Amino acid sequence: MLFKNWPVTSGSAFFMAMEACAGTVEGIVTAGEAQSAFLAAAFDARVVVRIA
Repeated sequence: MLFKNWPVTSGSAFFMAMEACAGTVEGIVTAGEAQSAFLAAAFDARVVVRIA
């Protein structure tokens, strides 16, 4: 969702989330760090997120 259909593709929160999510693949970012960055980007883009 973040890489293909995100409504706001600018700003530091978006770019930090992109880097964090990519970093999990390389093993340099933890899942928790990526989740925090993703949630910050969602808040910035006013995307509704439901955490189960």
